[in-house]
Amino acid sequence: MKELIIETMCRLSSDIKVSEITPKSSFEDLGFNNIDLTELIMDIENNLNISADIETYYTKTVNELVAQLNN
Repeated sequence: MKELIIETMCRLSSDIKVSEITPKSSFEDLGFNNIDLTELIMDIENNLNISADIETYYTKTVNELVAQLNN
């Protein structure tokens, strides 16, 4: 799941490189705002044919997002 999130983040933002993203990276530090995070989650939902809980949209780090989407 982490790899999919990182790949999707890099695809959505040309300013982010894979090497810059760690599990503890915050979306804010990576330049992702709330709209970017929403787009990221929706893209992953569509790719995996899943539906994320509302709490997922309040995650702050890559690790938190992985944990929410694995639930």
